[in-house]
Amino acid sequence: MGVAGGLAERFDINVYLVRAIFVVLTIFWGLGAAIYLVLWLVMGSSLTPSDDSVAVARPRVSTSHRLTFAVVAAVIALGFLAVAVLRPVGALGPSVGLAWVVFLLVLAVVAIKTSSRRLTIRRVVGVAFLTVTSALILVISAVLALLASTGVPLSGGIGDHHFSPSSLARVRHAYHTEFGVATIDLSAVEFPVAGFSLVATVAAGQLDIVVPADAVVSLSTSVGVGRVSTSSSSVEGAATAPYASLPTGLSGGRGRSRPHVTIDARVGAGLIDLMRAVSPS
Repeated sequence: MGVAGGLAERFDINVYLVRAIFVVLTIFWGLGAAIYLVLWLVMGSSLTPSDDSVAVARPRVSTSHRLTFAVVAAVIALGFLAVAVLRPVGALGPSVGLAWVVFLLVLAVVAIKTSSRRLTIRRVVGVAFLTVTSALILVISAVLALLASTGVPLSGGIGDHHFSPSSLARVRHAYHTEFGVATIDLSAVEFPVAGFSLVATVAAGQLDIVVPADAVVSLSTSVGVGRVSTSSSSVEGAATAPYASLPTGLSGGRGRSRPHVTIDARVGAGLIDLMRAVSPS
C-alpha cells in the first residue's frame, strides 16, 4: 500500500482524489513531491503488510519526545526568520513558512497514527507554545513574501533614518531602509542642470523626501500596499510646502536652465510623503 492508498484508507476517501491532490501540489513549487517524500518516510512502516507470526516489536518514540522536537524546530524556524528580517537573504522568509507548513502536516499525520494519552501540564504548555509560534512563523513568512513580491529590497537596516546631505558630493545614488521611517532632506543640495539620479526605498514604513526649492524633479513612485502623499509635513531643518515637479512660479519652458534631479521612490508597504523646500527668499 502506497502513501496515497494509506491516506485514502485513513480518511475514507477515494485514492484517485488523494493522487490528484498530490499532482496539483507538485505543480506549485514541487510542494506535493516534498510532502509525499516526507509522508513516505514517516508512514513507511505502516505501508508494508505485516505478518503477526514474524512481527518484531519496535521501540516507540514517546509523545513528549515528539513535542520537545517540535518545540525545538519552532525555535529554529524563528531563528531563521530573524536572520531573514535582519539581513537580506532572498526568499529565506517565504521558504521557512512553506517548510513549516510541511512540518505541521507531518506532525498531524504522526498524531493521527499515535494513540491518545492523558494530558499533562507539560503537554498543554508545549502545545500552546507550538500553536503560538506556528501562528507567528506563518504571519512573518506571509509578510516577508508580500514584501518580496513588491520588488522592494529588504535591506538598509531597521529604525528611523535621517539623511541631510549638505552638498552634491554627499548625496548617494541609493538610500535603503528595511523597516522604519527614512527621511531624505535634499533641500540644501545644488543639483546640476545636467541632472542627478537617485533611488530611495523602504520595505515597510514611511519614506519622506524633501526636494530643493529651485530644482526640476522627475519622479517615479511605487507603493505595493499603501499610498503616496504630496501634502506638507513637519521635517526638522527644512521649511516645506506641498510637492510639485516644477519650482513655484516656473513654467515648463523656463525650467531647462534649472537644476534637475531624478528620483525613484519605492515602498513595499507604507507611505511615501513628498515635499518641496520653501525658498528662504
